[in-house]
Amino acid sequence: MEIKNVIRTLRNKGYKVFYTNTVVETNSLMLELIKGSDSIGFGGSATLDEIGIGDSLHARGNRVYCTRLMPDADPNEVKRKGIMADWYITSTNALTEQGEFVNTDGNCNRIAGQVFGGPNTIIVLGVNKIVANLSDAFARINTEAARLNSLRLGLHNNPCITGGSCKDCPPETCICRATTIIHMPPRLKNMYVIIVNKQLGF
Repeated sequence: MEIKNVIRTLRNKGYKVFYTNTVVETNSLMLELIKGSDSIGFGGSATLDEIGIGDSLHARGNRVYCTRLMPDADPNEVKRKGIMADWYITSTNALTEQGEFVNTDGNCNRIAGQVFGGPNTIIVLGVNKIVANLSDAFARINTEAARLNSLRLGLHNNPCITGGSCKDCPPETCICRATTIIHMPPRLKNMYVIIVNKQLGF
């Protein structure tokens, strides 16, 4: 896989694409793209936590709709307002070499914020999330992302943990409730993509 080919594919589709080498560089770039007066919505993301951008924006004085940074607010209201913020920042479960973003969610606020809502979306991902095709994207979600997210959320009885495979997930603990494939940037969105030359998130 050649990263430059993936970047070229994304740019040809209309994405604004950046390539960074470090977490610090990525954090600084995002602070440049987002104005100090802008509001920001967050999709739950280990990648964003590793970059530390939520804390940086919050410290700068931005209105950041992130449940971790707004512990006293109604979490569902935080998610709803985040979708309509000036910027929606998130990662992705997988990006194919053909420029397709594949995401599976439980609450579905992340995929809603990615494809609709406010005017700008930033998708940040490490190179570990780039896969060859849609089949590999679904496999990555089922065997890696869902398992690690279930562990993070304390859902230790989900079959991706107990049996190592995706099947017959209990409805009350299932975190894979909707899947989207973004083929091209939505018409009403400015879509930014930041590919970081590191292993980030899951």
